[in-house]
Amino acid sequence: MQDNINSSLARFRAEVVERGDFTQDWFTAHVESLESILRPLEGRAARMLEIGSFEGLSTCYFLWRLSDLHMTCVDTFEGSAGLPSGGRDGLEAVFDRNIELVDASRVRKLRGDSRRILLDLAEEQALFDLVYVDGSHRGLDVLVDAALSWPLVGIGGIVVFDDYRWALLGDDPLLRPGPAIDAFVGLVSVHGEVILHERQVALRKLD
Repeated sequence: MQDNINSSLARFRAEVVERGDFTQDWFTAHVESLESILRPLEGRAARMLEIGSFEGLSTCYFLWRLSDLHMTCVDTFEGSAGLPSGGRDGLEAVFDRNIELVDASRVRKLRGDSRRILLDLAEEQALFDLVYVDGSHRGLDVLVDAALSWPLVGIGGIVVFDDYRWALLGDDPLLRPGPAIDAFVGLVSVHGEVILHERQVALRKLD
């Protein structure tokens, strides 16, 4: 299994990463732990919501890994304060060019504040098999993204929270994703089960 994952990741780097315009790789270290979540989606016209896309590296991988996947990507494309290249100019154009390397036709891009866009998706009665929460790293923002995206997850669907251990802005719980993720997991514990708890946390919706 490990050899297959390493081989697949090497192909992804050669086919996409090396041809794209990426300044940061905060994603590929998670490929191995995400594999058990992605494998059941193979061969399905699955729907995924990504909150926070930056340059599109994770978007590209999900599209590349799952050829029938359709993604909705939400981002301000203004970068994130406190992160390297967080204020990169022309970020949306970079994202557009990078996803073209895989298949931009399977991406619905929604530019703006996730707090507003997730409410719009709820009004549309959108439903997703997988939600990837990787937007703001501030605790209250993470909690809001979690709360607003949970109703958009189908039964059996999964929410993945990135950067569980991230603490570059200090130990204040309001400036870290981890405490907000813990609080949300505790809140919905009767209705979901934790299936991954490492640098990322994944929660399967039970009802």
